[in-house]
Amino acid sequence: MEAEGLIFREERRGWFVSPPRVCYDPTANTSFTESVSAQGRVAGTSILSQQEVSASEPLSSLLDCAIGDPVFIINRLRTVDGRAVLIEQIHIKAKRCPGLLDLPLDQSMTGLLAEKFGIIEHRAQINMRPTALPEIPAKALGVAVGTPSLYLSRVILDQFNEVIEVDQEFWRHDAIDISVSATGSLQQLQAIKA
Repeated sequence: MEAEGLIFREERRGWFVSPPRVCYDPTANTSFTESVSAQGRVAGTSILSQQEVSASEPLSSLLDCAIGDPVFIINRLRTVDGRAVLIEQIHIKAKRCPGLLDLPLDQSMTGLLAEKFGIIEHRAQINMRPTALPEIPAKALGVAVGTPSLYLSRVILDQFNEVIEVDQEFWRHDAIDISVSATGSLQQLQAIKA
């Protein structure tokens, strides 16, 4: 029943009946909060850590920046109706949004970057794969290491088509239902045929 997502276990708390899954379209340019609220649910965000680091070689490659450039890393726990459903790590080019870490980070990052820094984001590349939760995300989600999860990474561009942000998320497997709209692709296909 746990493998099918019908029940779930939390460390030191016991077993529970799984609530309805959140329908999630990772390609949509809507925030987690907007998406969850549209489904009549309550979204929550807790900041686990935030820091500024110098871009390592792998991070500079992800963000298309120079090694040593300043990068903000923000780790957040996201909840639906009070239940922890995902851990996210956000990497943002610090030069584009100075002072970001001094702002309230428990809100939509997309909205915050638009409002405070004039950055209009859109999602460029999304990768997903099933995986087992490693220790740190498992602990934050209150589940056992090795619990099934969905790993999702996103490269996000700004209005000038420059990489501004890279997100990495670990979702509980029993909390999410991926639903991707093919409307954009269909419209593109129809335009090509015309």
